[in-house]
Amino acid sequence: MKNTIIILLALVLIAACQPKASDRYATTGPEIDLIKSLIKDYHNGDWEGWMGHYSDTAKIHHNTWENVSVSPKELNETLKGLLASTSSYKFDDDPIYFEKVIDDEGKTWVNFWGNWRGTIAANSKELQIPVHLSIHIADGKIQEEYGMYNLAEYMAVMQELGILSAPGNVGIVNGMYKSFAAGDVPAVLAAFDANIIWNEAENFPYADGNPYKGPDAVVNGVFARLGSEWDYWNLVDIQLRNMANDQVLATGRYQAKYNKNGKTIDAQFAHLWTLKEGKVLSFQQYADTKGVADVVGK
Repeated sequence: MKNTIIILLALVLIAACQPKASDRYATTGPEIDLIKSLIKDYHNGDWEGWMGHYSDTAKIHHNTWENVSVSPKELNETLKGLLASTSSYKFDDDPIYFEKVIDDEGKTWVNFWGNWRGTIAANSKELQIPVHLSIHIADGKIQEEYGMYNLAEYMAVMQELGILSAPGNVGIVNGMYKSFAAGDVPAVLAAFDANIIWNEAENFPYADGNPYKGPDAVVNGVFARLGSEWDYWNLVDIQLRNMANDQVLATGRYQAKYNKNGKTIDAQFAHLWTLKEGKVLSFQQYADTKGVADVVGK
């Protein structure tokens, strides 16, 4: 009997320590006020104030369930880039919903549902995008954020206007660099348009054939000479950037050894690729031509 009483008392104490159902769910409170302030700063373009709502270590996951996050600063730059093409934007005043929830681990979350409305500056087209955010708040700051929204219509409009390139372009260019590194020249050529125009940087050793027209010209005038005149020709530290008008900018470094004198280079480069419907139409190289010329003696 004594043990039964002790067990009952323990259960009562445990139950007393658990948040009441009414405490675990609310539509008002300081956490919701924080998110309302976040939305207000977004509307006003007050990015300093917007950043101030996040902790320094906040993790943000938008449109993904993968364990991949961005920082508030990175999200800030992404949002400003997306909004640069609009003449106006806001969340509709109605419908708009905020709710606070305390989960089974005791974490406080605020769920937000709103209808984003924006006008594209170039063609005055209005877009509407439903947005859901689920935001973990602790110590008065956003600690983690999940966001779900569909940008497909926005991306399609940007591509039609030539403001944004096709999303697959970066993957195509990245694939070519990987194939080149593996020595798989046929795979590189498979991404070329039959009428590709290829230009080496002015004063680069292989600019003597500019412009190279067609894949065969590129192979004979550039690739074959790289293979025969250099012990190795590596491209490292490659960074790819999706540009407007179906262009991709690649930056990195050439690391190579000239087989006639054993000298090496470690030189910056930039490559501008232009694509259409998944094929490379043109290539323009920019490079440290003096550094290369010093090595080859030209």
